[in-house]
Parts: sequence; structure tokens; C-alpha cells
Amino acid sequence: LKNLTSAEGLVLPENIGGTLYLPGLTSAEGLVLPENIGGYLDLSGLTSAEGLVLPENISGGLYLSGLTSAEGLVLPENVGGDLNLYGLTSAEGLVLPENFRGTLNLPRLTSAEGLVLPKNIDGSLNLSGFTSAEGLVLPKNVGGNLDLSGLTSTEGLVLPKNVGGNLDLSGLTSTEGLVLPENVGGYLNLSGLTSAEGLVLPKNVGGYLNLSGLTSAEGLVLPENVGGNIYLSKVPITEKKLLRKKYPQLKIV
Repeated sequence: LKNLTSAEGLVLPENIGGTLYLPGLTSAEGLVLPENIGGYLDLSGLTSAEGLVLPENISGGLYLSGLTSAEGLVLPENVGGDLNLYGLTSAEGLVLPENFRGTLNLPRLTSAEGLVLPKNIDGSLNLSGFTSAEGLVLPKNVGGNLDLSGLTSTEGLVLPKNVGGNLDLSGLTSTEGLVLPENVGGYLNLSGLTSAEGLVLPKNVGGYLNLSGLTSAEGLVLPENVGGNIYLSKVPITEKKLLRKKYPQLKIV
């Protein structure tokens, strides 16, 4: 029902086995949603959660990307897929499920004030708007990607022990206080670093390793296993040749 702009007179089924598209609604006034939705629920046009009563169970994802505030938002206990809250600029009043199976998108948040993240996220976590990790408590495990590309400082940053997908920390310019996960299943982006001094890399990186900002390989100790290329585009060719001899199993470019 993607072109519907008002819920007035709308009577929906009690159960929908697949996806419910209502992206044209800007208000929840008069909206009575099914008790169960087997796919995802698209309410991306809503600008306020006032009057919104969500189903107890959504097997797929929940798209609420138009909300700018969590005021009045009561999320389901179970969301099986992604939770898109692209528009939120504050976590005040946001209560997230304890365990999350999908991807949690909060790219416009800039502060951890009021933010309580799930203990475990099976999918990905997008916090690309954060410039500081002050007060940020990350999940113990992130099964998918972790995007913290906006961070410019490691102060207060405690990363999960394992990140199953990609880890983006491309905004960091210093390794001071940086403790990386033991394993990163996807790529690791540290392209903002200019020096490898004090850098302790994970034992295993499943994808590529981006260290394209380094101007010297001095002090650089590479992982034993890197699934993709290691980008050292600014490191002098003589130093790269030495690294290739030292780590013949790695693809250094």
C-alpha cells in the first residue's frame, strides 16, 4: 500500500505472512497494525511515533527511517531483521531489544547519551555519525559489520572481542589507546592512520586491510592471515619490498 497517505478507514488483516509496505504514511493516526508480520514492516514515512502501536513480533525488518525522535516509540520485543532508524539524532527515550538478530542503523546519532545498545547483535551496527566514543558501550559481540567511521579519537572506545564482518575505523588518525578485536571477519579500514607506532592488529582479518594513510612501515607488525589485499599506498616501495619478503603469504599493494 505504498501510495497510501492516510490510515483513515484502513482495516488490515490480523496476520500478514510477508511484508507490509506503508511508506507513504506520515502519521500513525487511525493505524491499527496486524498482530504478526512475517516479513518486514515499512513505515519509513512516519515523522513521529505518536499513537504508533507496533506488532509484538516482526519476523523481518522494521523501517522507521523518517523518525527524528524516539519519543513515544515502543519497539517490539522481537525484530527478526534490520531496524532502520536513520533519522534519529538523539537516543533519548530509545529502548532497544536486549538481543538483536538483524542490522541496527543509527547513522545520525552523534552522542551516546541515553543510548543502551543490545548485548549482542547478530547482524551489523551502524554508528557512523559518532565523532567521540565517550559513554559508548558497544555490544560484546557484533556478528556483522561495525561502522564507526566518524570516530576521530579512541578515548573511551572499547571494541567487541570479535567482529564477524567489516570494521570501519577510517576516521582515526592515532593508535593511542586503540585495542582492536582479536578477529575481524571482513575488512578492516584504518585508512586515517599516518603512523603504525603502537598499532596491534588482529590475528586474523578475513577481508582486506586498509592502511593507505601510513607514510612509513616503521613499527608495523602485520597479521598472520589477511584474506584480501593490504593497502600501503603511501609507504615507500623499498619498505614494501622488505615487508613482502617478511610476509610472503600476504598480498601487499
